[in-house]
Amino acid sequence: MNSNDNKSDIQKMHEEQGHEIIDKLKSKIQATQQNIEVSEELIAGTPSDKERKKLIEKNKGRRHAVGSMEKEIRDTEQELEKRSREA
Repeated sequence: MNSNDNKSDIQKMHEEQGHEIIDKLKSKIQATQQNIEVSEELIAGTPSDKERKKLIEKNKGRRHAVGSMEKEIRDTEQELEKRSREA
């Protein structure tokens, strides 16, 4: 096996890992968005101000997490694109 074959194998491995990361993040985003929706329904039906505030704060954190995961997806996609141009 020459060094080009080895480099190609490593590039393929990095690409596969990048796509796996993106898929996992997309799945986490979907689950988090579902949790936000369920929580919104609970907020609408919760008479307790204390409980409603707690759920609202959790949703703020969830929305922040979704934004962070979306950024990580963009960063990973950019890295994959950069690597494919360098290949």
